[in-house]
Amino acid sequence: MIWGLYTTFLDAGYSPQLFWQLSIGEVNDLLESYIRQQDGKQKKREAENKDQIMMLYTQALQIANMLGAMMDSKHVQMQPLRYYYPYLFGEEEEAIEDTGEQTDKPKLSPEMRLHKARMDDFAFRHNRAFREKQKKQEGEQDGRNDSGEAPGDHTGSDI
Repeated sequence: MIWGLYTTFLDAGYSPQLFWQLSIGEVNDLLESYIRQQDGKQKKREAENKDQIMMLYTQALQIANMLGAMMDSKHVQMQPLRYYYPYLFGEEEEAIEDTGEQTDKPKLSPEMRLHKARMDDFAFRHNRAFREKQKKQEGEQDGRNDSGEAPGDHTGSDI
C-alpha cells in the first residue's frame, strides 16, 4: 500500500524526502489536490479547444458567405459580424436600431468623405483619358488618321 502511494506521490512531482516526512493522511490530501488540479487543467484545455473549434467553424462560415456573395451578389448577402457573434455585438445592434442607423455601411468622417470624393474624381479622369487613348490607338490600327479627315493628295507632284 505504501509503495503504491509512494510511486503515485513521486509521479505527482513531489520529492521522496517529503513523502517520508508526511503522514499517510497528508500524502492522500496532497494527491487528491494534485488530481483536482489536473482535472481543472484538463477541463480548461477542453474549453479552449472547443472555443478554437467554434472560432474556426465561424471563420469557415464567414469565408463561405463572402465567397457566395462575391459569386452571386443578387441572391447572397454578406452577413455583418453581429450575425456570427451576437453575444459580442448584440448591444451595439440594439443601440443602432434605436437610432435607425444602418450598420452595413459604416459612417465616414468628413475627411474620409473628401478623400473618397477625390479618389472617385481621379478614377473618373483616369478612365476617361484611358478610353480616349484606346480610341486613338484603334483609329491608327484601322488605317485612319486621328483627325477623321481624308489624307492629302499624294500623287507625287511635289517632287
